[in-house]
Amino acid sequence: MNRYAIIMAGGSGERFFPLSRQQRPKQLLPLLGNGKTLIEHAVERCLQVLPAEHILIITSASLQQAIADVLHPQIPPSNIIAEPAKRNTAGCLTLGAALISTRDQNATVAALPADHYIGDTDRFAAALSAAFDVAQSHGLIVTFGIQPTRPETGYGYIELGEPLGEGFYRVRSFREKPDRATAEEFLASGSFRWNSGMFVYRLDVFTAQLAEHAPPFGSALAPLRQALERGDHDALSRCFGDLPNVSIDYALMERTPAIAVFAATFDWDDLGSWDALARIAHPDMQGNVRIGTTVALDCTGTTLANYADSSRLLCGLGLENLVAVVTDDVILVCPQDRVQHVRQIVEYLRSHGMDRWL
Repeated sequence: MNRYAIIMAGGSGERFFPLSRQQRPKQLLPLLGNGKTLIEHAVERCLQVLPAEHILIITSASLQQAIADVLHPQIPPSNIIAEPAKRNTAGCLTLGAALISTRDQNATVAALPADHYIGDTDRFAAALSAAFDVAQSHGLIVTFGIQPTRPETGYGYIELGEPLGEGFYRVRSFREKPDRATAEEFLASGSFRWNSGMFVYRLDVFTAQLAEHAPPFGSALAPLRQALERGDHDALSRCFGDLPNVSIDYALMERTPAIAVFAATFDWDDLGSWDALARIAHPDMQGNVRIGTTVALDCTGTTLANYADSSRLLCGLGLENLVAVVTDDVILVCPQDRVQHVRQIVEYLRSHGMDRWL
């Protein structure tokens, strides 16, 4: 089998502060309430389609051992790779391409984030298999577009182009995160899908497109591969550190014509911030989400999340559209419509020397 997966697991998940921290970010949290971390769920989804030895995890050096511990014994330690520096998803997937090229020049690769929610894993597995088939046979990069259910301003969008059959389309355009009015237009048109950040591509197609449309990344492939083959960490660090710190969407996907989108029908959420819990959990009749030991009286549209290990009780009275999160050392309270800005608190703590809470 020439099919592989790269699970991108280097993110910091700052909008899930204070539960998500530097040493235990979002992908290492059991956010779905069943005791399994998000990265364990990501690996389990891949295992429906791929053997464990073909699943690679790319993360930061500070998280490499923690992820290896969580995924032991399913994923071989040699498949958990530490990036020498933070270089966003373009750097991550360039490193992944160089690594896979040392193992299988004829590979087809799925690039998947570690921290997404996918409700129907069987439907996802079928979609992933179909995307592998199309990527292999058509020489296209395939991305997954999610059917919008609300005028979401926190996601990028993909405009559907010419149909290719079986739920696949050419990509007419990528759109940045819109304002509310534009998001409502996208939703009403029926021609747009949420950009999920998941891709499937033949390795030779991906590397050729990098060379043509993202030269800083394309030209880094050979030296990265050589450094990996020699085990030369210094050369790897120098080459990787010279890469621009940009997303794969900006570096390549918005520029290449060799791209298609699959109109996915599985339940999906990128779990970007605290408001996601209301979409994947089970709110009560008043729209409240309660996690841990909590009491909610006369509250509506409120999330009360108590993750403290102690015997603390979290109570809410007469609250509307608020989020309250308690951990052992931090309490966060903010309006629901400000959860996308929680990383501002993280930035404040970092800039004011308050790293003990990060």
